[in-house]
Amino acid sequence: MTNKELDKCIISFLKGDEASFDLIYEETKKTVYLSIYTIIKDQSTIEDLMQDTYMKAISALNYYKIGTNFKAWIARIARNNALNYIKRKNREEIIDQDERAEVFGTTKENYFLDFATRSLTKIEKDIIVYRIVLDLKFKEIADILEIPLGTVYWNYQNAIKKIKEEIQEWNLEIWKKL
Repeated sequence: MTNKELDKCIISFLKGDEASFDLIYEETKKTVYLSIYTIIKDQSTIEDLMQDTYMKAISALNYYKIGTNFKAWIARIARNNALNYIKRKNREEIIDQDERAEVFGTTKENYFLDFATRSLTKIEKDIIVYRIVLDLKFKEIADILEIPLGTVYWNYQNAIKKIKEEIQEWNLEIWKKL
């Protein structure tokens, strides 16, 4: 679905067509999920935050500017929602990643994504997920992360280089075992 088609669904939803929300949800759920997943790994927490993200988006839908990128707009809401969740948890207690799998998840979940991005910084991992998995444009990523476009390009190139090195290193270890 193009951005214009998605905007038509939003206009229809704002006019009272509740069935349009199903189309909006289907078109954006992967973006929202991965925006939260880059920060929080636990499936049930992600689902809760997704629901909260859509509730916040619906209540703020009048502030969305038709003609801009809705996926980037809702991804920013999802990301901020996840970051706020982590901040609240940090205030409640000091988080130990090994003890709090419900926040950070386990290595079994989404193994390949975790393996491929394990040597990346937080920002590099976010950019890789948005660019490769969600196929967003660099400008959209810059808008979501609220960083300059040049910074997105630079971090993307560094991340790709690190992933290649990680995979080559892994291949060497496999060959040594054979």
